[in-house]
Amino acid sequence: MPYRKDRTMKMIGFSPAEWEVVCRRSAELRMRTGTYIRTISVQGIIKYYSLKELNDVYRALNRIGVNLNQIATVANSTGSIYQKDIEDILAEMKELRVIVEDWLEPLEPEILL
Repeated sequence: MPYRKDRTMKMIGFSPAEWEVVCRRSAELRMRTGTYIRTISVQGIIKYYSLKELNDVYRALNRIGVNLNQIATVANSTGSIYQKDIEDILAEMKELRVIVEDWLEPLEPEILL
């Protein structure tokens, strides 16, 4: 298999038990085994953030996107938009900013080696 000229390729071997550990850890991190091996060998540590709590952020972003699409549709058909619509979107953006800041502030990575 050809490899880019600016890269060095090394062949390494794993015992079946070692390979099982590599496969299990890469699967836990949802990484390919090669990416896991390269990352852990260069950085020495992999930080994994569980982002299940981002569902609230996703919903808020989706709501803002829907509102923007509705405003854009009205603006394109009538040639004008209402100040109230803009104020509503700004209020939602501020709410989203608070949600994201509250969520990110205490975030600690799960460190897996």
